[in-house]
Amino acid sequence: MLIYLNVLDTEEEKSKFEQIYNYYRHTMFYVAKSILKDYYLSEDAVHDAFINIAKNMDNILDVNSNRTKGYVVVIVRNISFNMLKKQKNIADIDDFEENLSDDVNLEDKVLSKISFDLIVAEIDSLPIIYKDVLYLTYVEDMKTQEISALINISNEAVKKRLQRGRKKLFENIKKNFCTNS
Repeated sequence: MLIYLNVLDTEEEKSKFEQIYNYYRHTMFYVAKSILKDYYLSEDAVHDAFINIAKNMDNILDVNSNRTKGYVVVIVRNISFNMLKKQKNIADIDDFEENLSDDVNLEDKVLSKISFDLIVAEIDSLPIIYKDVLYLTYVEDMKTQEISALINISNEAVKKRLQRGRKKLFENIKKNFCTNS
């Protein structure tokens, strides 16, 4: 715990971090263990996640909230997947190119008019690779550089995942609205 607290400046941040640590450490370990299937690797993933959280304490407003729980889970999940990828030498999905439409302006207009709760629910239904970057972008209001540092992937990979995720999100919303209308 002292390692994490040394990263923080104020007593308020240290107190908030201790609350986060005590409240979410078991959940984070469970998430990491379900991905890595190894106790010690899971401990390492949680440790790395807490270091990232300590460096980004300004992103957490309320310790005991669904938003904070989602935030810490996204961090530990991505760290765990990165560890698994390194461990098993899995091909990175971001290496593959897709043909994407340039209809981003239309997507932006439609997405901006739909309720926030609906978008969050639709984001939650996407594959994890897109869900995390979309959640951090639209719910946590983070920039691509911040997301890149937080989940330890390149800025270009974050941008590509955002592009693909937004397309998938738009298609899902369009499908749901067209079939429900």
